[in-house]
Amino acid sequence: TGNTTAQALVELVEARIDAYRRTGIGPGCRVATVAWPAASFLADVLAVLALEAVVVPLPRQMSEWERERNEDLVAATHLAAPVDWPLLPGTGDVVVGRRLIVRKPPGEAPPGGAASAQLTSGTSGHTRVALRPVTALLAEAENYRAALDLAPGTVLACPVPLHHAYGFGLAALAAPLAGATTLVTSADRPRMLLRALDQHDVTLVAGVPPMLRLMAEAAISRPRRRIGYLTAGMPMDLRTAELVGTVLGGWLGEVYGTTETGPICVRPPVPWQDARSLGRPLPGVRVELRPSVDAPAPQSEDGAADAPSGLVAVHSPTAMTGYLYPDRVDTAPVANGFVVGDIGRQTPDGLVIVGRIANCINVGGTKVSPEEVEAVLLEFPTVRSCLVDGVPDERLGQRIRARVTPADVDLAALQAFCRQRLSGAKLPSRFLSVETLETTATGKVIRSAVQ
Repeated sequence: TGNTTAQALVELVEARIDAYRRTGIGPGCRVATVAWPAASFLADVLAVLALEAVVVPLPRQMSEWERERNEDLVAATHLAAPVDWPLLPGTGDVVVGRRLIVRKPPGEAPPGGAASAQLTSGTSGHTRVALRPVTALLAEAENYRAALDLAPGTVLACPVPLHHAYGFGLAALAAPLAGATTLVTSADRPRMLLRALDQHDVTLVAGVPPMLRLMAEAAISRPRRRIGYLTAGMPMDLRTAELVGTVLGGWLGEVYGTTETGPICVRPPVPWQDARSLGRPLPGVRVELRPSVDAPAPQSEDGAADAPSGLVAVHSPTAMTGYLYPDRVDTAPVANGFVVGDIGRQTPDGLVIVGRIANCINVGGTKVSPEEVEAVLLEFPTVRSCLVDGVPDERLGQRIRARVTPADVDLAALQAFCRQRLSGAKLPSRFLSVETLETTATGKVIRSAVQ
């Protein structure tokens, strides 16, 4: 909480480096640090990296079971947290305003020296730990700076969690290193967030589609200046894009990447009508579209096949070294390019993502991307969030089920809406309305939670 100047942050980092070195933090240590308060967390990150150790960003809010699981996943040697954090597993020592608890002796340092070890989001139901060396983090920060023109005049509002790869790379590293101002805010109260945009002369917002939609629906008037709204983590649906452009008067940008690779494409904010693709891969990033028999064939409006689609594989200087385990680093997933699991195609405007291979629904031999169906559902005015999956069917193998929020959505009207837009195999056979769907901290619906 409060304001931290660049000079104050530098002094805090220097104090942490000195104090943490005296406690024994160095190569071979894995320091789990709670991503709150923002300036204190950033000081932890920079200090741990400077000491050639591995920093592990942890969410501020989690259960005790999740804390224990996360510490076990990364084999944490130290835990750094606010002094009043309710999940502290012991007393430890107060070190430069931070509670530091020793968990176990240091082990062998992973290859590459200083690094971050970030927990993947778990939207597929299995959390892993991506080890990214400091060289990858610095390359990511430079790519963000160049793509978004980050500079001392930039004011970035970040209502996404700082432990998340998106918030970590953009708000915790790229913006401060570019001399920009970062406003760490909460996404829980969209009207307060909207007021903060004017109060702090915000120029750029790091958001996700559900958050931006709530902001647009809560807006009474437009912000005083035109703001760039970034989105990441999930595809931007047309209805939300239109609301950002017409209600908030903003331009729309998009970040495409993964925890394992860092950002792959960053499209700077443009008028929402021009947001047709993710743009070109960032400097140094190479994207391959590998053939897959499971990839659904996208169709254009006249029924002709669009550009061929394939599995997105990425070679990048911002990618992880591999998945970190307590006793080893598994480098195999990046040995020949990291296969993201998304189905993409190249268009004249750039890369377009059409679905995820693991999520494809097989309806009588026709492969259907649930994301394509979800994009249509989200165009319906009263749908806030949705999730499409497959349910077993004796005749067809699978049928499509659609769940939408909130609970009072008019399902008959929604079904009629979908019939006008989706072909037979893609039309859900069952529509359900529920009050909420379980999501990650950034608002992405957890697919495995309802399967």
